[in-house]
Amino acid sequence: MEELKRIIEEKGKVLSDQVLKTDSFLNHSVDPVLMDHIGRDFAGHFRDAGITKVITIESGGIAPALATAMHLGVPMVFVKKGISKDL
Repeated sequence: MEELKRIIEEKGKVLSDQVLKTDSFLNHSVDPVLMDHIGRDFAGHFRDAGITKVITIESGGIAPALATAMHLGVPMVFVKKGISKDL
């Protein structure tokens, strides 16, 4: 997806050879138009795969997963990174 590539090149920050910081458009400040485009693109790839739920980890995955779920017409579920304090 060229739009995502362009945004990563413009706004992403390389912190190491394994970490790309995307909080300026994905975490702390979410670009809703970009998320809609990502969701539409992801949904297009998986439209005929029989997807019944979109699952993601919390934080950075929630916005694109929600947009994808909306375009697929299915629920979105996110998994927490740690153990709940209620347990």
